[in-house]
Amino acid sequence: MITNDPRKDFFIIKGRTDSNYATNSETRKSTSSIEVTLNGAPVVMRSIGQKIVALSVTEAELIARTQGVQEMLYVMRLLESIGLKVKKPMILECDNKGAIDISNNWTVNGRTKHMDTRYYFLRELKEKGIIESRWISGNENSTDLFMKNLLNPAFTKHASYYCTDDVF
Repeated sequence: MITNDPRKDFFIIKGRTDSNYATNSETRKSTSSIEVTLNGAPVVMRSIGQKIVALSVTEAELIARTQGVQEMLYVMRLLESIGLKVKKPMILECDNKGAIDISNNWTVNGRTKHMDTRYYFLRELKEKGIIESRWISGNENSTDLFMKNLLNPAFTKHASYYCTDDVF
């Protein structure tokens, strides 16, 4: 039952991430796009160059997911620091099944063991019940708007997610 009392009700934080693999032609570093919503309203939207070179698309997505989780944790801690409650687990969506599998699985293989700090961080948050990873279709991932040149139908679809045509 919703009481409209922020001290009793839970706030819902969701995140979406995506990456563009090795798009910087000089450094071959990837780009991350991040979105964090609070009760459905975007509060963090950013596109940022990754600080390290990813060796695969999945690694670039994993880096983006880690950056997204850090933003989500910031919003969560901000709300909790003023006495508000956050519903857990918070949902983190992305369109790369490999990155989700790495975040959810405790096995390590030779191709990804150098990324262990990032995915141990994500796995630990999953085990504590703070984050839940979900897959979404690439066509539904609105963070593409922050880093890709989209054709008009996709641009209009994703832009309408952030902008309204309501008359006030």
